[in-house]
Formats: sequence, C-alpha cells, structure tokens
Amino acid sequence: MFLTPNFFNNYLRERGLGNQIYAAMKNDDYSDVVMAALSVLEESGSLPTIEKENKCEKRSDKYREEGNIAFKVGNVYRTLEFYNRALMYAPKTSRAIKLAYSNRSAILFKMEQFSKCLIDIETCCKLGCPTDIESKLIKRKNEATKRSKLENSTASLLTSYFKDYFKFDLKSNTSIPCASSDIEVIKGDDFKIVAAKDIKVGTPLALEDSFVSCNNEKNIPFSCHYCHKMSLNLIPCEGCCLVLFCSEECKEICLKEYHSIECQIMEVIQSIAFSTMAKLMVKGTLKFVQMCGSWKKVISSSHCTGADRIRISSEQDMYDVNNKFSVLNFNDNRLFVHGSMHSASFVCATFIYYLERISGYLPSSFDERKLAKKALGRIMMYFSLYASPTPVNLRVSDTKNRKSFLNPISNHGWYPLIGKLKESCIPNLFVINLNKKMLLIALKPIKKGSELTVSHIGHYLLYDEEPHVRNSISFDLFGNVCNCIICTGEWKSQKKQFSLTEKQLNLYKERFLHEDVLINIMRIPNVFKKICNVLACLSDVSFSEEYVHVFNNSFFRLISAYQEFVCANVVFDRIR
Repeated sequence: MFLTPNFFNNYLRERGLGNQIYAAMKNDDYSDVVMAALSVLEESGSLPTIEKENKCEKRSDKYREEGNIAFKVGNVYRTLEFYNRALMYAPKTSRAIKLAYSNRSAILFKMEQFSKCLIDIETCCKLGCPTDIESKLIKRKNEATKRSKLENSTASLLTSYFKDYFKFDLKSNTSIPCASSDIEVIKGDDFKIVAAKDIKVGTPLALEDSFVSCNNEKNIPFSCHYCHKMSLNLIPCEGCCLVLFCSEECKEICLKEYHSIECQIMEVIQSIAFSTMAKLMVKGTLKFVQMCGSWKKVISSSHCTGADRIRISSEQDMYDVNNKFSVLNFNDNRLFVHGSMHSASFVCATFIYYLERISGYLPSSFDERKLAKKALGRIMMYFSLYASPTPVNLRVSDTKNRKSFLNPISNHGWYPLIGKLKESCIPNLFVINLNKKMLLIALKPIKKGSELTVSHIGHYLLYDEEPHVRNSISFDLFGNVCNCIICTGEWKSQKKQFSLTEKQLNLYKERFLHEDVLINIMRIPNVFKKICNVLACLSDVSFSEEYVHVFNNSFFRLISAYQEFVCANVVFDRIR
C-alpha cells in the first residue's frame, strides 16, 4: 500500500529523509525533486507493491454471472457493465470470451439494437462458438437479421440528411492543419490567436484531435479507451484487464501511440493515479517519448518547457497536435505550486520505478539510463503542474428511455490549440465535443483582429451551476476564481432588463418565435444558417430572454442532433 500523506510526512521526519525533498524543491530542475522522491521511497522501503492482473477465466465468468442476474431483474445498465468487465478479464479465444460476446448479444437483442447484436454474434462465431449455445445463437441471429433491415433504412435516411451538415471544407491554415485560414497567430511576448477577417456566427474555425485523453472512471466500462466513443460493441485489450476499445483501428492506433507501454503498468495507474491530471501525465509522457524516437531527443527536449520553449517556438510547435513540442508549450506561470510539486513528486517517482522494470524501455547503459529517468521526471512534473486539461462532455443516446442527454460525467484531454485559447465566461466561440475531436465554431460575430475566446468551464447557458460550483471548477482548472457577472450568477437577475431594438424584435418574431426547428430537419443547413443570423442580431443582448430562447431551444438542439448523429454514443440507460 502507498502510505497516506500525513503518515508519510511523519515517517520522513522521524528518519531525517524529508530534507532531501524540500531541498530539491528549491532547485529549478523539476527532475531533482522527482529523483529525490524516488531515492526516499527506495530508502524507506515505501514503494507500493502492485502486481499486474492477468486475464482470468474464473474472474470473467464471475462478472458474466453477475450480468446474468442483472439481466433477469431488468437492470440493463448493470448488465452491460458486467458483460463488458467479463470481456476485459477473459483470456483470448477462451470459452469465457465467447460466452461474454454471446450474452452481450442477448441484451442487445432485448434492447432492439439488432445491428449491434449481429456484430457480437459474428464475433462469437469467429472465435468458435461453443456447441452448447450454437443453436440458440443461430436463432437469435436469424431474428436479428430480419429486424435489422428497418433499423438500417432509418440510419441511411439520417445519413442523407446530415452528410453536408457542418462540412469542414474550408481552406486549412498553413501553420496549424486543424484550424481554418480564417484565424491567424500573433506573436509578441506570448502567442495570441485572432480572427484573420470578419467571421460570421456558425463559421467552423477548427476541428482538433486531443494529444491524449482519458475517460472518467465511471465512463470506463462503456467507453473506448482511445477516442471516448460510448459503444455497445466494445472490444477488450488483449494485454490488460482495464481497457476497452470501440474498434480494432482505435486499438491499433492507441497501442502505437502509448498503450503498448501503458498496458504494462495499468494496475499502477489504477492504484495511484487518482486524478485526471495524473492519468494524462502518464499517457502524455509515454506518447511524447514515442514521438521523439530516441532517448537522446527526449533528454534534450526535457530541458526546455513552458515559457522558455514558448519564446523560441513556431506556430506549429505551439498549436499543432501532431507536433510533439505542442504539449511542452503550456504556460508555466502558475503560482503556489510547491504543495502540488511535493505530492506529485512521489507519484512521478513511482511511475518511473515501474517503467524502469519494463524490459527494454529505458536505455541499457547506466549513465544514459540515469539521464533518461531524470528526463522522465522533468517532463512528468511539468505536465503535472502546468498542462491544463480540457473537459469533454459527450452527447449520448439512452436506448432504454429513447432519449439523448449531455453526459454530466466529464472526460478530459489535452488540446494544443483549443486548450490554449483565451478563457472567457462570455466566449465568442462555441466548443462542440465529438468524442476525441473538438469542433470550434463562432458563437458571436467576430471582427478582424479580435482575439478568439472559449469557456472551458462550459457555456453559462448549458452548465448553469451554482456560483460556488463554477468557482470550484475554475480553481481546479486555472488556479483562480472569477468574479464576473456569470460566475457570481448576477446575469440571471438581469435577463428582463435587456430590451431589444425594433429590428431585433421583428427578426426574432418573424424567423423564430413560432417555429419548431426540428420539424425542418430536412432543411438543416438553411435552418442552421437562419438560427445563426438571429443569434448574430441578438449578440449584444446575450442575457435577454429572447437570446436564451434561441440558444437553448434552437441552436443547441441542432448542435445536439448533429453530435448524436456524428458521434453515435449509445448506452442502455443514463450513466449513474
């Protein structure tokens, strides 16, 4: 067991070991405090003993049986969770994995997800369907095949409606491939992203992948480890018992980027990485090392992070997710970090201890291995203190209640462009979560030269939290508390004080007031353009009841329909 902070501090003081940590914290090199923590952990015998969990047919069968019980009492949420955990623990080609796929196909059939039911049946058959369940599976397959035809025709109809919706076909920015040429970067003492020309409401400005991302603990049994997608046909990692993927493609990419190493220490991550930041820190470090291609490059790169690197960086270094240096360019001007540094040093040291035990991962020579460990400590500590995670909230279809909802349980990721945009409680940009990707569109008319702003806490009309909750989130993400009209909640009392001009009122009544937008779904591009025109007209009265009405009942409803179609996130019930 890893010692608790209070017990551990007392332990250090009694043995005179604490001074090593505090002395190292005074140095500019982050690796010193991590190496000091590693030395203290080894000297005190306090390193946690964490055994790797191997695939286990007996453990898989236990989860499957629990799923069967949940199935009988009609708890579809728990049924899916248990069957997915059964898949996680089932050895490859074992009877357990075949039964897990077969049983999951049964709950998929019951929930009328016939196409997805057929996928699990096909997977079971490819693995070699057990003879004692073969006839039952064939019967289910025949029935699901008949019923899936209507399901497929409905999907084709929706595809035809949405194929051109939000088509990201603008000329790409030459410096930042994920961004539009409608934006440009101004570099002075720091970087600033501004409008390269006047931008209309609804204009797409970026479509960015995360560098790395991680699922919330509650989302793990229902989500892809790599792209966040909540799928009913998740497949297990073959190396560890804690990860699922939505497809073979995601699995292969994830293994290539970082999971081939992460997979070998998943139990360590599960045991000591309690925060989102710690999980992202490990993934980000592993991916960065992989992208460097050599320990020599890792070691040299680790000496230049934050403000030091920003001063010498290009636009690509700063904002391009495919550039390894983009994650070393988070601002490191945060105050009061020594408490976080002390706690993080032991977490970073523990990971380095276990990475050193992966055969062939670190250099073989003593001197180079020492430099590599210091580089890992330097990068991990920098990530722990300064790499700000961006919340990711997905639109999810609830098949049990035939509704969709915005999942309140946030995942997180590092976005080198979107994550570094100026934070504003009243932003001019709107972020649309598309699983691992984020789409950025203009929410207000933006004049040429104006700085682009986002709200990482969430738009105030969608995340209507009490002020103390919003302030708490702000402090966690940015280390400060805002006192603006949004964060104090004062804007709510001012809604009726905003009066529209005659032009605004006429446009609102003429184009929006009595219309249900979703009735016009077959004219989505025109409907969306019309909504954006109304939002633009009302942008100077964005606290008015009319603006709130257009935003919530029209703009966001269409955005939600788009998210639901593009992301295809599905669960059997609301995440609990």
